[in-house]
Amino acid sequence: MRFDPEKVTIGVLTAILAILVLQTIRGPVNHGTPGDIAQEGDPCVGEPIVVGYAYDYQMLEPHACKIQCSDKKQRYIQYTNGLATQCDTPPGCNDIGEDRRVTCVVAGAVSEAENSSK
Repeated sequence: MRFDPEKVTIGVLTAILAILVLQTIRGPVNHGTPGDIAQEGDPCVGEPIVVGYAYDYQMLEPHACKIQCSDKKQRYIQYTNGLATQCDTPPGCNDIGEDRRVTCVVAGAVSEAENSSK
């Protein structure tokens, strides 16, 4: 049995391509550390970053929490459709709520669950 470097190269490249395809299909990376956001509907923490677009449970552009990279103040993103997502805990500055598709509740806001029970 002869060693064929061309076949080995093709095999390695095929494996890398398969891994990249699987990662793309699986969806966004789950940034942050466990416990940053316990569950859907937790209270938002910090100051709001009010943006001019709606949240639709996807990773959105631009990187709204980026301001935390420089000033290290805790924030959350408040969208035009009444939803909000939490920014990473400083010194982190990822849009972690968007990345995990988890919303938080703005203080004083009434959640959809509370509205439907009335």
